[in-house]
Amino acid sequence: MKYSSELVVFIEVARLGSFAEAARSLNLPTTTISRKIQLLETELDVRLFNRTTRSLSLSEVGERLLPRAKLVVDTVRELKDEATFHKANPVGTLHISAPATVFYLLAPLFSAFSAKYSSIKLEFDSSSRTKDLTAERADFALRLGPLNDSSLIALPISRLNYSLVAHKQLVENQPLIKTPEDLLKWPSILNHNDGLILPWRFMVQGESIDLTMDHSLLLDDLLISVQMALQGAGVAYLPTGLVQQHIDEGKLISLCKEWIPQGRELYLVYPDKQHLPSKSKEFIHFIKSKGKEITVLLNGKSV
Repeated sequence: MKYSSELVVFIEVARLGSFAEAARSLNLPTTTISRKIQLLETELDVRLFNRTTRSLSLSEVGERLLPRAKLVVDTVRELKDEATFHKANPVGTLHISAPATVFYLLAPLFSAFSAKYSSIKLEFDSSSRTKDLTAERADFALRLGPLNDSSLIALPISRLNYSLVAHKQLVENQPLIKTPEDLLKWPSILNHNDGLILPWRFMVQGESIDLTMDHSLLLDDLLISVQMALQGAGVAYLPTGLVQQHIDEGKLISLCKEWIPQGRELYLVYPDKQHLPSKSKEFIHFIKSKGKEITVLLNGKSV
């Protein structure tokens, strides 16, 4: 930190009463000792020492400033020791932002991390809105692509796939689906994020189709959408990980699988790759090592 080395020299010269002795103690040239004292006196605009050809003593101002200089140097050393400890040891709190659905699906992953690193606390922000990580003091965010902020470090983790599902009884009572547009005749469960209705995207013969449905239900919670689909309230376009078990159990039918495009890439996002504390490095390493498990958690099975 600025002038901390000059303060160390000031304290050592005051202790030994000699530039030469301080130079030997600090293993520095005498000229460097003299220059640092002059620099400090110029910065403070005071004389710290009374100098004669035979003696060196603290000035009145030097006497008054010496205890405070020692306090500053001790504080800086404590700061450096604390910073070094946190950089070398995985301790502290990690603030993580992600959509609630991602936290829900990856809960076993975060539980495993907490079990492995009991000295690291996790704090979650489950808002679906894209936030400024620096302004929100978040260490990491889990975001679905495509990403717009190129200033952030973005580590691809896995792909979040989607399924179109409906209750078996509902499927039996609705017309056959020959094109995505046939779904317009079905009762539907739509989801929105801050008022923006999430689209139903299909890929037919290389052409991308975003279907605008007339909803029977409009919800802002995907878990409630799953429950309403299980009640036969409508067809729903949902993350596969939320519905795969119900599909396997025969409670929901997966529809139009050949038209569902590849899902959205999930990224681990953080603002800076330099000067990362140990807790952050360990979290990144942990996420990188769990790629296959993350894919299973997000999609209900390996893909």
